[in-house]
Amino acid sequence: MIIVKGEFPIKAQCREQAVALVRALADAARAEDGCLSYEVYLPIDHADVIVVWQQWRSVTALETHFESDHLDAFLDAIPDLIAGDVTSVRFDVRDIDGDIDDNEVPCSPVMFGDEVTLH
Repeated sequence: MIIVKGEFPIKAQCREQAVALVRALADAARAEDGCLSYEVYLPIDHADVIVVWQQWRSVTALETHFESDHLDAFLDAIPDLIAGDVTSVRFDVRDIDGDIDDNEVPCSPVMFGDEVTLH
């Protein structure tokens, strides 16, 4: 399994537009074959940052995502909304025997309101 964490510093006046773009990307990515999870977080202590956590079944699935039209559209639209350096880190997750763990662990979110979800 591949896990990717990305952080997007956003211009304050563009936050709503940026959140809408990231949500649309996440919705489209979740429908992709090999996407196990694609979560968007808005940290309460950093209102100017959007955090994205992704889980992919394999590197191949992630590479297919990189070639998707919805990612291209996102990458075309987001630069004008960014207020600094975007950071990204990737983790290759393997089971205890060294094999890649392809098992999806279900996680049910808990809703606290219209805009707050605890995972």
